[in-house]
Amino acid sequence: MAITPTLRFADLPAALELYTGTLGFDVTRGTVDEGNIAIERGDDRLMLESGGAFYGETYNAAIASRLGGHGAGALYIEAEDLPDLYAAVEASGLRVVDPLADRAWGQTEFTVEDHEGNWLSFWKRLG
Repeated sequence: MAITPTLRFADLPAALELYTGTLGFDVTRGTVDEGNIAIERGDDRLMLESGGAFYGETYNAAIASRLGGHGAGALYIEAEDLPDLYAAVEASGLRVVDPLADRAWGQTEFTVEDHEGNWLSFWKRLG
């Protein structure tokens, strides 16, 4: 059994370009026109959705009201190619919230903010 987080975007085409380009995810299902795209990077899976009208009226309104909001949460995504990924993120101009560094809990990681304010922490076990 797996958990698949969904990130919703006002600009889904830009999200798809960022996540499949700079961040190295692969599309496994869906398209921008469908408004719902499954992506993977290694064993990690995400859903990217537009803030469209997939659900009931109340839920759609709630989604629309939260688009562009910012929370302190981050998705943790394991990345064996961490140094190369960090270099790509730096070259892209994305906002690095926390730079690449070794952590006391036995991993090296960094946190980046996507174009709509979602935080992604990429990590790799030390040693």
